[in-house]
Amino acid sequence: MVIEVTCPKCGETFSVEVETPVKERKPRGQLAGIALEDMTDDQLKREIINAGSVLYKAKQRGAAEDIIAANQARLDAAKAEKAKRHPVVEAESPAEELAEADEEIASEI
Repeated sequence: MVIEVTCPKCGETFSVEVETPVKERKPRGQLAGIALEDMTDDQLKREIINAGSVLYKAKQRGAAEDIIAANQARLDAAKAEKAKRHPVVEAESPAEELAEADEEIASEI
């Protein structure tokens, strides 16, 4: 970068060439570039929150469809990893449990 400087006393103008340091880019997206498989449960939880937030903000500002699709894919991948680690067991509905309990009571009487 070249900057022109004027001396306040003599009025002489001269140019100064200055090199600005290049800021190191940190990876965006997943936490510090850690693969989903290598994240701890707490990191994965934070990744799901972050991915959901990025997707919401992209939709709110009217981002391009490819950006929204990429953000949705990031969220889906994080949720899939969580589901792989902690599968959800289908529980019976409360109505079914009550019906079974009523049948047991009726059979005892």
